[in-house]
Amino acid sequence: MRRSASAHDPGVQRLEIDGIPVLHRPGPRRTTMALVFGVGVRDETFSTRETTHLVEHLVMGTLPKSSLRSNGMTTVDSTHFHATGRPEAVASFIEGVCAGLRAMSLDRVHTEVGVLQAEDCSGVGGFPESMLAQRYGLAGPGLAWPGGAGPEYLRDEDVLAFARRWFVAGNAVLVCHGELPAGLRLDLPPGPRPEHAPAPRRPQPVACWAKSWAPGVGLMVSADGPWDPALRLAFDVLAERVQDVARTQRGLSYSTGVVTTETVRDQRDLVLGVDAREGQEGAVATILWEQWRSLCADGPRPDEVAHAVDALREELDGADEDDLAMTDLVDAALAELLDVEPRPCDAVLEAYAAVTPERVRDAARAVWSSALLQVPEWSEFAGLPGLDRWRTCGWSQELPAGRVLKPSALARVLPGPGGKRRVVLSDGGIAHLDEDGDVHAVGWDQLNTVFRQAPSVDGAGKQVDGGALVVVGGNACMFRVDADSFGTKAVEAAAAHVRQHAPHLRWLTPRPARWMGHTDQVPVLPRP
Repeated sequence: MRRSASAHDPGVQRLEIDGIPVLHRPGPRRTTMALVFGVGVRDETFSTRETTHLVEHLVMGTLPKSSLRSNGMTTVDSTHFHATGRPEAVASFIEGVCAGLRAMSLDRVHTEVGVLQAEDCSGVGGFPESMLAQRYGLAGPGLAWPGGAGPEYLRDEDVLAFARRWFVAGNAVLVCHGELPAGLRLDLPPGPRPEHAPAPRRPQPVACWAKSWAPGVGLMVSADGPWDPALRLAFDVLAERVQDVARTQRGLSYSTGVVTTETVRDQRDLVLGVDAREGQEGAVATILWEQWRSLCADGPRPDEVAHAVDALREELDGADEDDLAMTDLVDAALAELLDVEPRPCDAVLEAYAAVTPERVRDAARAVWSSALLQVPEWSEFAGLPGLDRWRTCGWSQELPAGRVLKPSALARVLPGPGGKRRVVLSDGGIAHLDEDGDVHAVGWDQLNTVFRQAPSVDGAGKQVDGGALVVVGGNACMFRVDADSFGTKAVEAAAAHVRQHAPHLRWLTPRPARWMGHTDQVPVLPRP
Protein backbone atom coordinates (compact mmCIF):
# COMPACT_ATOMS: atom_id res chain seq x y z
CA MET A 1 0.00 0.00 0.00
CA ARG A 2 1.69 3.17 -1.20
CA ARG A 3 0.65 6.53 0.23
CA SER A 4 1.24 10.06 -1.01
CA ALA A 5 -0.24 13.50 -0.42
CA SER A 6 -2.91 14.66 -2.86
CA ALA A 7 -1.71 17.33 -5.28
CA HIS A 8 -4.91 19.31 -4.63
CA ASP A 9 -5.15 18.94 -0.85
CA PRO A 10 -2.10 18.11 1.32
CA GLY A 11 -4.45 16.89 4.07
CA VAL A 12 -5.65 14.07 1.81
CA GLN A 13 -3.57 10.93 1.39
CA ARG A 14 -3.69 9.14 -1.94
CA LEU A 15 -3.08 5.42 -2.19
CA GLU A 16 -4.19 2.36 -4.14
CA ILE A 17 -5.92 -0.79 -2.98
CA ASP A 18 -6.24 -3.61 -5.51
CA GLY A 19 -5.53 -1.06 -8.24
CA ILE A 20 -8.35 1.28 -7.14
CA PRO A 21 -7.39 4.89 -6.28
CA VAL A 22 -8.22 5.74 -2.66
CA LEU A 23 -8.46 9.29 -1.30
CA HIS A 24 -8.17 9.23 2.49
CA ARG A 25 -8.51 12.06 5.00
CA PRO A 26 -7.94 11.06 8.64
CA GLY A 27 -10.83 12.08 10.84
CA PRO A 28 -13.21 10.96 13.58
CA ARG A 29 -13.48 7.51 15.10
CA ARG A 30 -16.52 6.73 12.96
CA THR A 31 -15.63 6.21 9.30
CA THR A 32 -17.44 7.35 6.19
CA MET A 33 -16.60 5.77 2.84
CA ALA A 34 -18.01 6.23 -0.63
CA LEU A 35 -17.21 4.07 -3.63
CA VAL A 36 -17.71 6.43 -6.57
CA PHE A 37 -18.15 5.38 -10.21
CA GLY A 38 -17.94 7.72 -13.19
CA VAL A 39 -21.24 6.66 -14.72
CA GLY A 40 -24.70 8.19 -14.51
CA VAL A 41 -27.84 9.10 -16.38
CA ARG A 42 -25.84 10.84 -19.13
CA ASP A 43 -24.42 7.45 -20.17
CA GLU A 44 -27.86 5.98 -20.89
CA THR A 45 -30.22 6.43 -23.82
CA PHE A 46 -33.94 7.09 -23.83
CA SER A 47 -34.61 3.38 -24.31
CA THR A 48 -32.20 2.36 -21.51
CA ARG A 49 -33.14 5.13 -19.08
CA GLU A 50 -32.92 4.01 -15.42
CA THR A 51 -30.32 1.29 -16.13
CA THR A 52 -27.75 2.90 -13.83
CA HIS A 53 -30.27 3.23 -11.03
CA LEU A 54 -31.40 -0.38 -11.50
CA VAL A 55 -27.80 -1.62 -11.24
CA GLU A 56 -27.41 0.35 -8.02
CA HIS A 57 -30.60 -1.21 -6.61
CA LEU A 58 -29.55 -4.73 -7.63
CA VAL A 59 -26.24 -4.33 -5.83
CA MET A 60 -27.79 -2.81 -2.70
CA GLY A 61 -30.31 -5.65 -2.70
CA THR A 62 -27.52 -8.22 -2.27
CA LEU A 63 -26.23 -6.67 0.97
CA PRO A 64 -27.29 -8.01 4.36
CA LYS A 65 -29.33 -5.94 6.78
CA SER A 66 -27.19 -3.53 8.74
CA SER A 67 -27.48 -0.70 11.25
CA LEU A 68 -25.05 1.38 9.18
CA ARG A 69 -26.11 4.68 7.67
CA SER A 70 -25.75 3.48 4.10
CA ASN A 71 -27.27 4.02 0.70
CA GLY A 72 -26.65 4.22 -3.02
CA MET A 73 -27.20 7.24 -5.24
CA THR A 74 -27.32 7.84 -8.98
CA THR A 75 -26.81 11.31 -10.46
CA VAL A 76 -26.43 12.81 -13.92
CA ASP A 77 -22.76 11.86 -14.10
CA SER A 78 -21.92 9.46 -11.26
CA THR A 79 -23.04 6.64 -8.98
CA HIS A 80 -22.11 6.42 -5.28
CA PHE A 81 -22.30 3.64 -2.68
CA HIS A 82 -21.67 5.16 0.76
CA ALA A 83 -21.81 4.19 4.43
CA THR A 84 -20.96 5.66 7.86
CA GLY A 85 -20.23 3.67 11.01
CA ARG A 86 -17.59 1.57 12.69
CA PRO A 87 -14.58 1.19 10.37
CA GLU A 88 -14.79 -2.58 10.08
CA ALA A 89 -18.54 -2.47 9.37
CA VAL A 90 -18.09 0.18 6.67
CA ALA A 91 -15.31 -1.89 5.13
CA SER A 92 -17.65 -4.89 5.03
CA PHE A 93 -20.29 -2.76 3.26
CA ILE A 94 -17.83 -1.60 0.59
CA GLU A 95 -16.52 -5.13 0.07
CA GLY A 96 -20.13 -6.33 -0.27
CA VAL A 97 -20.75 -3.73 -2.99
CA CYS A 98 -17.69 -4.97 -4.85
CA ALA A 99 -18.89 -8.57 -4.53
CA GLY A 100 -22.36 -7.63 -5.79
CA LEU A 101 -20.84 -6.01 -8.88
CA ARG A 102 -18.38 -8.83 -9.45
CA ALA A 103 -21.15 -11.46 -9.46
CA MET A 104 -24.05 -9.36 -10.76
CA SER A 105 -27.27 -11.28 -10.17
CA LEU A 106 -30.64 -10.68 -11.79
CA ASP A 107 -32.50 -12.78 -9.23
CA ARG A 108 -34.15 -9.65 -7.83
CA VAL A 109 -34.55 -7.75 -11.08
CA HIS A 110 -38.35 -7.98 -11.19
CA THR A 111 -38.66 -6.91 -7.58
CA GLU A 112 -36.25 -4.02 -7.97
CA VAL A 113 -38.01 -2.83 -11.13
CA GLY A 114 -41.16 -2.71 -9.03
CA VAL A 115 -39.29 -0.73 -6.36
CA LEU A 116 -38.16 1.78 -8.98
CA GLN A 117 -41.75 2.11 -10.15
CA ALA A 118 -42.87 2.70 -6.57
CA GLU A 119 -40.09 5.28 -6.23
CA ASP A 120 -41.47 6.83 -9.43
CA CYS A 121 -38.02 6.90 -11.00
CA SER A 122 -39.49 6.77 -14.49
CA GLY A 123 -40.98 10.20 -13.86
CA VAL A 124 -39.28 13.35 -15.02
CA GLY A 125 -36.40 15.09 -13.29
CA GLY A 126 -36.50 18.45 -11.57
CA PHE A 127 -36.32 21.98 -12.89
CA PRO A 128 -32.56 22.11 -13.57
CA GLU A 129 -32.85 18.85 -15.50
CA SER A 130 -35.67 20.28 -17.61
CA MET A 131 -33.36 23.09 -18.69
CA LEU A 132 -30.55 20.65 -19.50
CA ALA A 133 -33.00 18.91 -21.85
CA GLN A 134 -33.47 22.24 -23.62
CA ARG A 135 -29.72 22.53 -24.07
CA TYR A 136 -28.78 18.95 -24.95
CA GLY A 137 -31.93 17.29 -26.27
CA LEU A 138 -32.20 13.54 -25.68
CA ALA A 139 -28.50 12.99 -25.10
CA GLY A 140 -26.01 13.27 -22.27
CA PRO A 141 -27.19 15.53 -19.43
CA GLY A 142 -30.45 16.15 -21.30
CA LEU A 143 -31.56 12.59 -20.49
CA ALA A 144 -32.00 13.54 -16.84
CA TRP A 145 -35.35 15.20 -17.63
CA PRO A 146 -37.44 12.69 -19.61
CA GLY A 147 -38.17 9.53 -17.70
CA GLY A 148 -37.68 7.16 -20.61
CA ALA A 149 -40.07 4.35 -21.32
CA GLY A 150 -39.80 3.10 -17.74
CA PRO A 151 -37.68 0.51 -15.91
CA GLU A 152 -40.12 -2.25 -16.85
CA TYR A 153 -38.90 -1.93 -20.46
CA LEU A 154 -35.26 -2.66 -19.61
CA ARG A 155 -33.86 -5.92 -20.96
CA ASP A 156 -31.80 -8.19 -18.71
CA GLU A 157 -28.98 -8.50 -21.23
CA ASP A 158 -28.72 -4.71 -21.54
CA VAL A 159 -28.56 -4.28 -17.76
CA LEU A 160 -25.76 -6.85 -17.47
CA ALA A 161 -23.83 -5.38 -20.39
CA PHE A 162 -24.12 -1.89 -18.90
CA ALA A 163 -22.84 -3.06 -15.52
CA ARG A 164 -19.90 -4.93 -17.08
CA ARG A 165 -18.93 -1.87 -19.11
CA TRP A 166 -19.21 0.89 -16.52
CA PHE A 167 -18.94 -0.59 -13.01
CA VAL A 168 -15.33 -1.69 -13.31
CA ALA A 169 -12.06 -1.06 -11.51
CA GLY A 170 -10.84 1.49 -14.03
CA ASN A 171 -13.95 3.65 -13.47
CA ALA A 172 -13.93 3.73 -9.66
CA VAL A 173 -12.44 5.81 -6.85
CA LEU A 174 -12.89 5.13 -3.12
CA VAL A 175 -12.97 8.05 -0.69
CA CYS A 176 -12.62 7.65 3.07
CA HIS A 177 -12.95 10.10 5.96
CA GLY A 178 -11.89 8.63 9.27
CA GLU A 179 -10.00 5.45 10.04
CA LEU A 180 -9.11 3.40 6.97
CA PRO A 181 -9.51 -0.24 8.05
CA ALA A 182 -6.51 -2.51 7.62
CA GLY A 183 -7.03 -5.38 5.20
CA LEU A 184 -9.73 -3.63 3.14
CA ARG A 185 -10.17 -5.29 -0.27
CA LEU A 186 -11.61 -3.68 -3.39
CA ASP A 187 -12.09 -6.67 -5.64
CA LEU A 188 -14.01 -5.03 -8.48
CA PRO A 189 -14.51 -6.47 -11.96
CA PRO A 190 -11.48 -5.59 -14.11
CA GLY A 191 -11.85 -3.17 -16.99
CA PRO A 192 -10.68 0.21 -18.28
CA ARG A 193 -12.50 3.49 -17.86
CA PRO A 194 -14.99 3.72 -20.77
CA GLU A 195 -15.31 6.84 -22.89
CA HIS A 196 -18.49 8.86 -22.53
CA ALA A 197 -20.49 9.44 -25.70
CA PRO A 198 -20.27 13.07 -26.83
CA ALA A 199 -23.33 15.25 -26.12
CA PRO A 200 -22.95 18.54 -27.95
CA ARG A 201 -25.08 21.49 -26.98
CA ARG A 202 -27.82 22.53 -29.35
CA PRO A 203 -26.76 25.72 -31.16
CA GLN A 204 -28.23 28.91 -29.68
CA PRO A 205 -26.89 32.06 -31.37
CA VAL A 206 -28.99 34.58 -29.40
CA ALA A 207 -30.76 34.91 -26.05
CA CYS A 208 -34.08 33.00 -26.07
CA TRP A 209 -37.11 32.01 -24.06
CA ALA A 210 -38.80 28.61 -23.97
CA LYS A 211 -41.65 26.66 -22.45
CA SER A 212 -41.45 23.35 -20.61
CA TRP A 213 -43.72 21.07 -18.62
CA ALA A 214 -41.61 21.73 -15.53
CA PRO A 215 -43.25 23.94 -12.88
CA GLY A 216 -41.36 27.08 -12.01
CA VAL A 217 -39.37 29.73 -13.85
CA GLY A 218 -35.66 29.77 -14.53
CA LEU A 219 -32.68 31.08 -16.41
CA MET A 220 -29.81 29.02 -17.83
CA VAL A 221 -26.48 30.15 -19.25
CA SER A 222 -23.60 28.10 -20.64
CA ALA A 223 -19.90 28.86 -20.38
CA ASP A 224 -16.69 27.40 -21.80
CA GLY A 225 -13.14 27.63 -20.52
CA PRO A 226 -11.72 27.43 -17.00
CA TRP A 227 -14.13 27.85 -14.10
CA ASP A 228 -14.78 31.51 -13.36
CA PRO A 229 -16.04 32.25 -9.82
CA ALA A 230 -17.35 35.60 -11.10
CA LEU A 231 -20.05 33.89 -13.18
CA ARG A 232 -21.29 31.76 -10.29
CA LEU A 233 -21.22 34.84 -8.08
CA ALA A 234 -23.28 36.67 -10.73
CA PHE A 235 -25.99 34.02 -10.32
CA ASP A 236 -25.86 34.34 -6.53
CA VAL A 237 -26.40 38.10 -6.86
CA LEU A 238 -29.17 37.50 -9.39
CA ALA A 239 -30.92 35.07 -7.02
CA GLU A 240 -30.86 37.69 -4.25
CA ARG A 241 -32.23 40.39 -6.56
CA VAL A 242 -35.08 38.17 -7.75
CA GLN A 243 -36.00 37.28 -4.17
CA ASP A 244 -35.95 40.95 -3.17
CA VAL A 245 -38.44 41.85 -5.92
CA ALA A 246 -40.52 38.72 -6.54
CA ARG A 247 -40.84 37.64 -2.91
CA THR A 248 -40.22 40.57 -0.58
CA GLN A 249 -41.76 43.36 -2.64
CA ARG A 250 -44.48 41.60 -4.64
CA GLY A 251 -45.24 38.29 -2.93
CA LEU A 252 -45.05 36.28 -6.17
CA SER A 253 -42.39 33.74 -5.23
CA TYR A 254 -40.90 31.95 -2.24
CA SER A 255 -37.43 30.60 -3.04
CA THR A 256 -34.61 30.41 -5.55
CA GLY A 257 -31.82 27.93 -6.17
CA VAL A 258 -28.66 27.79 -8.29
CA VAL A 259 -27.28 24.56 -9.81
CA THR A 260 -24.06 24.17 -11.79
CA THR A 261 -23.62 21.14 -14.07
CA GLU A 262 -20.17 20.25 -15.40
CA THR A 263 -19.80 16.84 -17.02
CA VAL A 264 -17.05 17.84 -19.48
CA ARG A 265 -13.87 19.75 -18.67
CA ASP A 266 -14.12 23.47 -19.36
CA GLN A 267 -17.82 23.29 -20.19
CA ARG A 268 -20.54 24.08 -17.66
CA ASP A 269 -24.18 25.11 -17.47
CA LEU A 270 -25.67 27.25 -14.68
CA VAL A 271 -29.37 27.24 -13.85
CA LEU A 272 -31.24 29.60 -11.54
CA GLY A 273 -34.65 28.15 -10.65
CA VAL A 274 -37.41 30.28 -9.14
CA ASP A 275 -40.76 29.05 -7.86
CA ALA A 276 -43.82 31.14 -8.69
CA ARG A 277 -47.33 31.58 -7.38
CA GLU A 278 -49.90 29.87 -9.58
CA GLY A 279 -50.83 32.13 -12.45
CA GLN A 280 -47.89 34.48 -11.80
CA GLU A 281 -45.21 32.63 -13.72
CA GLY A 282 -45.09 35.25 -16.45
CA ALA A 283 -44.65 38.07 -13.94
CA VAL A 284 -41.82 36.21 -12.20
CA ALA A 285 -40.16 35.46 -15.55
CA THR A 286 -40.30 39.16 -16.42
CA ILE A 287 -38.69 40.08 -13.10
CA LEU A 288 -35.98 37.47 -13.58
CA TRP A 289 -35.12 38.66 -17.07
CA GLU A 290 -35.14 42.35 -16.13
CA GLN A 291 -32.77 41.70 -13.23
CA TRP A 292 -30.44 39.65 -15.44
CA ARG A 293 -30.42 42.35 -18.11
CA SER A 294 -29.64 44.99 -15.49
CA LEU A 295 -26.83 42.88 -14.04
CA CYS A 296 -25.26 42.41 -17.48
CA ALA A 297 -25.57 46.13 -18.28
CA ASP A 298 -24.37 47.70 -15.05
CA GLY A 299 -22.87 44.93 -12.96
CA PRO A 300 -23.53 44.39 -9.25
CA ARG A 301 -23.00 46.88 -6.48
CA PRO A 302 -19.98 46.27 -4.21
CA ASP A 303 -22.30 45.49 -1.28
CA GLU A 304 -24.06 42.79 -3.35
CA VAL A 305 -20.74 41.08 -4.08
CA ALA A 306 -19.73 41.34 -0.43
CA HIS A 307 -23.08 39.84 0.62
CA ALA A 308 -22.60 36.84 -1.71
CA VAL A 309 -19.11 36.22 -0.33
CA ASP A 310 -20.34 36.50 3.28
CA ALA A 311 -23.23 34.15 2.55
CA LEU A 312 -20.85 31.45 1.28
CA ARG A 313 -18.52 31.99 4.26
CA GLU A 314 -21.43 31.61 6.69
CA GLU A 315 -22.64 28.48 4.88
CA LEU A 316 -19.21 26.85 5.16
CA ASP A 317 -18.68 28.00 8.77
CA GLY A 318 -22.02 26.51 9.77
CA ALA A 319 -21.58 23.22 7.94
CA ASP A 320 -20.68 19.97 9.67
CA GLU A 321 -16.93 19.34 9.39
CA ASP A 322 -17.46 15.70 8.39
CA ASP A 323 -19.86 16.76 5.64
CA LEU A 324 -17.38 19.33 4.34
CA ALA A 325 -14.60 16.77 4.31
CA MET A 326 -16.71 14.28 2.35
CA THR A 327 -17.84 17.01 -0.04
CA ASP A 328 -14.21 17.79 -0.88
CA LEU A 329 -13.27 14.10 -1.13
CA VAL A 330 -16.13 13.26 -3.48
CA ASP A 331 -15.38 16.38 -5.51
CA ALA A 332 -11.78 15.19 -5.91
CA ALA A 333 -12.95 11.71 -6.90
CA LEU A 334 -15.30 13.09 -9.56
CA ALA A 335 -12.55 15.37 -10.85
CA GLU A 336 -10.40 12.30 -11.44
CA LEU A 337 -13.15 10.15 -12.91
CA LEU A 338 -14.67 12.81 -15.16
CA ASP A 339 -11.47 14.73 -15.97
CA VAL A 340 -12.84 18.00 -14.62
CA GLU A 341 -11.27 20.61 -12.37
CA PRO A 342 -11.53 19.93 -8.62
CA ARG A 343 -12.86 22.77 -6.46
CA PRO A 344 -12.45 22.27 -2.71
CA CYS A 345 -14.77 24.41 -0.60
CA ASP A 346 -11.98 26.56 0.86
CA ALA A 347 -10.61 27.26 -2.60
CA VAL A 348 -14.05 28.33 -3.81
CA LEU A 349 -14.39 30.78 -0.90
CA GLU A 350 -10.92 32.17 -1.58
CA ALA A 351 -11.78 32.62 -5.27
CA TYR A 352 -15.07 34.33 -4.36
CA ALA A 353 -13.28 36.79 -2.09
CA ALA A 354 -11.05 37.93 -4.97
CA VAL A 355 -13.93 38.76 -7.35
CA THR A 356 -14.69 42.41 -8.14
CA PRO A 357 -18.00 43.88 -9.34
CA GLU A 358 -16.40 44.56 -12.74
CA ARG A 359 -15.48 40.88 -13.11
CA VAL A 360 -19.04 39.85 -12.30
CA ARG A 361 -20.41 42.23 -14.92
CA ASP A 362 -17.94 41.01 -17.57
CA ALA A 363 -18.62 37.34 -16.79
CA ALA A 364 -22.37 37.89 -17.17
CA ARG A 365 -21.94 39.77 -20.44
CA ALA A 366 -19.74 36.99 -21.85
CA VAL A 367 -22.61 34.46 -21.69
CA TRP A 368 -25.39 36.83 -22.80
CA SER A 369 -26.17 35.02 -26.06
CA SER A 370 -26.47 31.66 -24.26
CA ALA A 371 -29.16 32.91 -21.85
CA LEU A 372 -32.35 30.84 -21.96
CA LEU A 373 -35.42 31.92 -19.96
CA GLN A 374 -37.91 29.11 -19.25
CA VAL A 375 -41.56 29.26 -18.16
CA PRO A 376 -44.19 26.52 -17.72
CA GLU A 377 -46.16 25.38 -20.74
CA TRP A 378 -49.42 26.53 -19.12
CA SER A 379 -48.14 30.07 -18.55
CA GLU A 380 -49.59 32.88 -20.65
CA PHE A 381 -46.12 34.38 -20.96
CA ALA A 382 -45.50 35.26 -24.64
CA GLY A 383 -41.93 36.53 -24.61
CA LEU A 384 -40.09 39.80 -24.07
CA PRO A 385 -38.30 42.25 -26.37
CA GLY A 386 -34.85 41.00 -27.33
CA LEU A 387 -35.68 37.32 -26.74
CA ASP A 388 -36.20 34.82 -29.58
CA ARG A 389 -38.53 31.84 -29.12
CA TRP A 390 -36.70 28.58 -28.43
CA ARG A 391 -38.30 25.24 -29.24
CA THR A 392 -37.62 22.22 -27.09
CA CYS A 393 -37.78 19.81 -30.00
CA GLY A 394 -37.73 19.67 -33.81
CA TRP A 395 -40.82 21.83 -34.09
CA SER A 396 -42.20 22.87 -37.49
CA GLN A 397 -45.30 24.57 -38.84
CA GLU A 398 -46.34 22.34 -41.75
CA LEU A 399 -47.45 18.74 -41.79
CA PRO A 400 -45.76 16.55 -44.41
CA ALA A 401 -47.82 14.91 -47.16
CA GLY A 402 -49.08 11.42 -46.42
CA ARG A 403 -51.87 9.39 -44.92
CA VAL A 404 -53.69 11.45 -42.29
CA LEU A 405 -55.08 9.84 -39.12
CA LYS A 406 -57.76 11.91 -37.42
CA PRO A 407 -59.29 11.60 -33.97
CA SER A 408 -62.56 9.74 -33.74
CA ALA A 409 -65.74 11.57 -34.61
CA LEU A 410 -66.64 11.70 -30.93
CA ALA A 411 -63.27 13.25 -30.00
CA ARG A 412 -63.69 15.87 -32.72
CA VAL A 413 -67.08 17.06 -31.45
CA LEU A 414 -66.26 17.00 -27.73
CA PRO A 415 -65.22 20.31 -26.14
CA GLY A 416 -61.51 20.94 -25.94
CA PRO A 417 -58.59 21.03 -28.36
CA GLY A 418 -58.09 17.24 -28.59
CA GLY A 419 -60.08 17.01 -31.79
CA LYS A 420 -57.51 19.15 -33.59
CA ARG A 421 -54.79 16.50 -33.34
CA ARG A 422 -53.58 14.71 -36.46
CA VAL A 423 -51.01 12.02 -37.21
CA VAL A 424 -49.47 11.79 -40.68
CA LEU A 425 -47.81 8.63 -42.00
CA SER A 426 -45.42 9.59 -44.79
CA ASP A 427 -42.65 7.86 -46.71
CA GLY A 428 -40.12 10.05 -44.90
CA GLY A 429 -41.34 9.49 -41.36
CA ILE A 430 -44.22 10.06 -38.97
CA ALA A 431 -45.57 13.41 -37.75
CA HIS A 432 -48.00 14.69 -35.14
CA LEU A 433 -50.08 17.87 -35.08
CA ASP A 434 -50.72 18.67 -31.42
CA GLU A 435 -53.54 20.57 -29.71
CA ASP A 436 -51.71 23.89 -30.10
CA GLY A 437 -51.24 23.49 -33.84
CA ASP A 438 -47.53 22.66 -33.57
CA VAL A 439 -46.08 19.95 -35.81
CA HIS A 440 -43.65 17.37 -34.43
CA ALA A 441 -42.10 15.44 -37.31
CA VAL A 442 -39.72 12.50 -36.85
CA GLY A 443 -37.92 11.25 -39.94
CA TRP A 444 -36.80 7.65 -40.17
CA ASP A 445 -33.17 8.75 -39.73
CA GLN A 446 -34.18 10.59 -36.53
CA LEU A 447 -36.21 7.81 -34.97
CA ASN A 448 -34.81 7.06 -31.51
CA THR A 449 -37.28 4.77 -29.76
CA VAL A 450 -40.70 3.26 -30.43
CA PHE A 451 -42.74 1.24 -27.96
CA ARG A 452 -46.28 0.25 -27.07
CA GLN A 453 -47.45 1.35 -23.66
CA ALA A 454 -49.24 -1.13 -21.45
CA PRO A 455 -52.83 -1.68 -22.59
CA SER A 456 -55.65 0.20 -20.89
CA VAL A 457 -58.12 -1.78 -18.80
CA ASP A 458 -61.59 -0.97 -17.55
CA GLY A 459 -62.82 -1.11 -13.97
CA ALA A 460 -63.38 -4.87 -14.24
CA GLY A 461 -59.80 -5.46 -15.33
CA LYS A 462 -60.76 -6.13 -18.95
CA GLN A 463 -58.32 -4.93 -21.62
CA VAL A 464 -59.95 -2.27 -23.79
CA ASP A 465 -57.13 -1.51 -26.26
CA GLY A 466 -53.70 -2.70 -27.32
CA GLY A 467 -51.77 0.17 -25.78
CA ALA A 468 -50.77 3.54 -27.21
CA LEU A 469 -47.90 3.80 -29.68
CA VAL A 470 -45.15 6.10 -28.39
CA VAL A 471 -42.76 7.67 -30.88
CA VAL A 472 -39.54 9.31 -29.67
CA GLY A 473 -37.25 11.19 -32.03
CA GLY A 474 -33.59 12.01 -31.58
CA ASN A 475 -34.67 15.59 -32.27
CA ALA A 476 -36.50 15.44 -28.90
CA CYS A 477 -39.97 15.22 -30.47
CA MET A 478 -42.22 12.79 -28.56
CA PHE A 479 -45.85 11.94 -29.08
CA ARG A 480 -48.44 9.23 -28.52
CA VAL A 481 -50.91 7.72 -30.93
CA ASP A 482 -53.55 6.54 -28.49
CA ALA A 483 -56.73 4.59 -28.97
CA ASP A 484 -58.78 6.94 -26.80
CA SER A 485 -58.23 9.74 -29.33
CA PHE A 486 -57.61 8.02 -32.64
CA GLY A 487 -59.14 4.58 -32.22
CA THR A 488 -57.54 1.15 -32.11
CA LYS A 489 -57.30 0.80 -35.91
CA ALA A 490 -55.35 4.03 -36.20
CA VAL A 491 -52.88 2.89 -33.54
CA GLU A 492 -52.35 -0.39 -35.38
CA ALA A 493 -51.95 1.43 -38.70
CA ALA A 494 -49.30 3.72 -37.24
CA ALA A 495 -47.44 0.79 -35.68
CA ALA A 496 -47.50 -1.12 -38.97
CA HIS A 497 -46.22 1.95 -40.84
CA VAL A 498 -43.23 2.29 -38.51
CA ARG A 499 -42.44 -1.43 -38.73
CA GLN A 500 -42.54 -1.25 -42.53
CA HIS A 501 -40.19 1.71 -42.86
CA ALA A 502 -37.89 0.97 -39.92
CA PRO A 503 -37.73 -2.85 -39.86
CA HIS A 504 -34.42 -2.97 -37.97
CA LEU A 505 -35.54 -0.69 -35.16
CA ARG A 506 -35.61 -2.46 -31.80
CA TRP A 507 -39.04 -2.06 -30.23
CA LEU A 508 -39.19 -1.91 -26.49
CA THR A 509 -41.37 -4.49 -24.80
CA PRO A 510 -42.40 -4.49 -21.12
CA ARG A 511 -41.80 -7.31 -18.69
CA PRO A 512 -44.78 -9.62 -18.13
CA ALA A 513 -47.28 -7.98 -15.79
CA ARG A 514 -47.47 -11.07 -13.58
CA TRP A 515 -43.87 -10.47 -12.58
CA MET A 516 -44.45 -6.81 -11.90
CA GLY A 517 -47.18 -7.25 -9.33
CA HIS A 518 -49.70 -5.24 -11.36
CA THR A 519 -52.06 -5.64 -14.26
CA ASP A 520 -53.25 -2.14 -14.96
CA GLN A 521 -50.33 0.26 -14.49
CA VAL A 522 -49.77 2.39 -17.57
CA PRO A 523 -46.44 4.23 -17.80
CA VAL A 524 -46.88 7.96 -18.29
CA LEU A 525 -44.77 9.59 -20.97
CA PRO A 526 -43.48 13.02 -19.93
CA ARG A 527 -44.54 15.86 -22.16
CA PRO A 528 -41.60 17.09 -24.24
